Amino acid sequence: MNGRMIVVKECQNNQIFSRRGMTLVEMMVSLSIFGVIMAVVFGFMTSTSRSYERTREKVHYQQSVRAVVSLLTREIRSTGCDPGNAGFDAFFTADGNILRCRADLNGDADITDLNPDEDITYTFDAGTGELSRDNGVDDLVILRGLTNLQFTYLDSNGDALGALPLSASDRDLIRFVQISIVGETDDGEPIDYQTRVLVRNG
Repeated sequence: MNGRMIVVKECQNNQIFSRRGMTLVEMMVSLSIFGVIMAVVFGFMTSTSRSYERTREKVHYQQSVRAVVSLLTREIRSTGCDPGNAGFDAFFTADGNILRCRADLNGDADITDLNPDEDITYTFDAGTGELSRDNGVDDLVILRGLTNLQFTYLDSNGDALGALPLSASDRDLIRFVQISIVGETDDGEPIDYQTRVLVRNG
């Protein structure tokens, strides 16, 4: 009987020792491991957030470039529209960084109308990296952050025309306008866009 009591007491003593709390060293090790895990997780989240912001900014900039190119394309295609036979120069200026195009879009034999815009000048300023659009009244910056913008003028065979700016005789031969845009986002992500536009009224 006494032997059994001793065994029970020994078992109870072992249970008491097995339920003891964490030591200071164990707690410090646990906190260190937790800190390392949190640093890795935080670093991953920060990296992911930055990557997302760069991607979003690049997409936004690409959308801006596409919108400007769409506007340029539409107005270049309409250049030379002359239903009233007014007899104006379709491309009044054709240079590497400057393009002035004209069209009689409402058929009144007058190319000074503003609604729709019929006499438009696009100018790229290499110093500021800005492309502006001037309709004769408002000169607005429509795209920023450019490192280069180049207009190239081609004849019906796809050959580049003469020395820029083009002479009046060479401007009459323009059948395509090639637009090359190079830019970068605020984070330095490069953007390179090129398109060729057919002049419908050539």
